[in-house]
Amino acid sequence: MSEPAPAPGNGRQGVAAQLREFLAACAQYAAARLKLATIEGREATALGFRMLLIAGAAIILAAFGWLFLCMALIFLLSKMLGGPNAWLWSALMMAGAHLAGTALLLLGLKSRLATPLFPMTAEELKKDQEWLEQQTRKKPR
Repeated sequence: MSEPAPAPGNGRQGVAAQLREFLAACAQYAAARLKLATIEGREATALGFRMLLIAGAAIILAAFGWLFLCMALIFLLSKMLGGPNAWLWSALMMAGAHLAGTALLLLGLKSRLATPLFPMTAEELKKDQEWLEQQTRKKPR
């Protein structure tokens, strides 16, 4: 049922009532949006956690696969070398290869970190800083 129209000369109460209704509708809308965001947030968190578990399991399986592959290569290398200390020398060669690979990756990472990500943004920030410094020098104190 609709509300009766405000009495003549009493227009302020009508505006106030409409404003209250509008604010109540806004509050209901915000509450509904918040409830929806909460539900979607829970679902996204659960999905992200499942994906994290799967990625962790894949990393662990890959690490074990790499370990067994390295052990097999050490075994084959020791068979090829022969002799009493073949296992020791094969394991040391495998360790040396891994350390050399690690060193190369770290050098590559270091060179990548030296280059700025957003050079144009950094240049614009420098220009802004210089302009601000000029403006502060111009102002009399």
